[in-house]
Amino acid sequence: MVFEGLVIHKVPYKDRDLIVKLLMRNGLVGSFYVYGGQGGGKHHKPTVFELGAMMKVLVRDQKSQRIEASELMVCAEHQRLWVGDHIRYDVHAYYLVCLYFEVLQKFSIPYQFGTSDYQNEDHSGIFSVLSNALFYIEDALAKKRFEAQQHLTLFLVKLLFHLGIMPDTDTCSYCGTGLLESEVVHFLPASGQFSCGQCSQGENDKGFLLRIKKGYQTKYQDYELFKGTNFSEADKLIQYFCHQYHLRPVELKAYSLLFK
Repeated sequence: MVFEGLVIHKVPYKDRDLIVKLLMRNGLVGSFYVYGGQGGGKHHKPTVFELGAMMKVLVRDQKSQRIEASELMVCAEHQRLWVGDHIRYDVHAYYLVCLYFEVLQKFSIPYQFGTSDYQNEDHSGIFSVLSNALFYIEDALAKKRFEAQQHLTLFLVKLLFHLGIMPDTDTCSYCGTGLLESEVVHFLPASGQFSCGQCSQGENDKGFLLRIKKGYQTKYQDYELFKGTNFSEADKLIQYFCHQYHLRPVELKAYSLLFK
């Protein structure tokens, strides 16, 4: 059986093997054992399983699997379909995609060979968000127009939308007043909601609200039109995501590196 997906995690095993996780086109995460996946050997072959690479993997017949009592699928053949050539050379872009992969692994559903329905595309929107995010980070780096906070905010808005946990951006969660009608708006990440200026106090998040709405409507290929973002607002979305999944931001290792 053939699978395609993006490398979101890999662990060296033994001298040259790899255990790799792919976010597949159906939005599920498949785990694969790749003999010789680290490269090397007498011909000094490089590994093709780079983080963020798009791979095609052919798995062996599970009856002949040599790793007993394991849910890993054993890779028989593999081919790299795409890789970001610029991401690996930009430290902020690399930290950013690592953060993406960590976030995805906090909620992604594992694929089980013989049990999961590979043709079911209920979660395929997650793959679309990540694949577009990686492609247009690479595009921005090639054009020398990369802004980490811009891409992070757009990624989080689209991801939260596909997960169905985006807070109400139309009405105050307390009194029902239209948020666009209020001059002052507050975002409360701990409770996952927006309020008007009459129902709570704090920093005015009206611009943040408008950028979230803009993010809904912005196609990834038009990312350069998504203006006015900053790390402070991206941090609010991270805080909100963590609240929804009962996490702490410190559990995301790339978070501290990116937000230094």
